[in-house]
Formats: sequence, C-alpha cells, structure tokens
Amino acid sequence: TGLPDAELLAPIAPGHPAISTVLAELVFGVTHEGAADVADLLDRRTRVGLVPADRAVAVAAAERVLGLVGRAAW
Repeated sequence: TGLPDAELLAPIAPGHPAISTVLAELVFGVTHEGAADVADLLDRRTRVGLVPADRAVAVAAAERVLGLVGRAAW
C-alpha cells in the first residue's frame, strides 16, 4: 500500500472506542479476502457496518482503502 506502519496500525475511527478496527484490517479485507466495495468490506469482512452509527464513521476509511488498493488487489 505504501502506507507507513504507524498509519496501518491506527484505528479507522479515532475517538470512537466502539470501533477497534485498524486500517490494516481493511487493507487485508481488500487484498486477501477480495472485498469489492464498501458494503462488502464493512459488513462482511469486518462487521463494522452492522451498527449504523459505526458504519457512518467508518465509510470514509473504507472508501480510502478501496481507492488505494482496490484495483491493485484484483
């Protein structure tokens, strides 16, 4: 991805303790599990999307990861 380790290990939703997912988990969901879109990544690969309030906070991170590594993973 070219992202520094510190960024990959950072929570995708700082300030939202209910979301413990880190950016590396989203990257893994795309590159190794084949997540193809935001819903796939948040609902099936991480489960963050199952709580509407958490989904709203996490969408930006999911879109960013899909934009960075989505095509490269295919």
